[in-house]
Amino acid sequence: MITRLNAAIEAWVGRALAVAFAGLITVVFIQVVARNVLQLPMIWTLDLAQLLFAWCIFIGAALAFRQGAHYIVNLWPSASFMDSLSTRASMLLSAIVIFVLIFNGVKMSMIGLNRESPSLGFSEFWFFVPMPVCGVFMLLFLIEHVLRELRQ
Repeated sequence: MITRLNAAIEAWVGRALAVAFAGLITVVFIQVVARNVLQLPMIWTLDLAQLLFAWCIFIGAALAFRQGAHYIVNLWPSASFMDSLSTRASMLLSAIVIFVLIFNGVKMSMIGLNRESPSLGFSEFWFFVPMPVCGVFMLLFLIEHVLRELRQ
């Protein structure tokens, strides 16, 4: 069941990520053309690019986590006992990172609720909320990974 849920999350979030990335490229293109060709500074493009960048980075990291696309460092030669130990250690470290993302991401998001982006006119909450969202996605993906390991 968790595998199907995570597959659905990955599919929908992957599509949203593609749209956000296309938006990021478009906004940066508009910013560069406006500044360098038209000599017209557009302040809102910088804030919107930062917002889209934050969403792309954190949501992309969550998807990469599920796909196992993050870098892996082998600290010792391959052996079945060491592989098992390494897998458990990586799960524990992943859980710590996920906790930090969720806990501190929620704190930062709440701080952002009280501030407004002057150029965009909405709460800075939206700049910080990708962190806990990423953490929740990663937690779901980690649960799937742990259950898969327990079955083996």
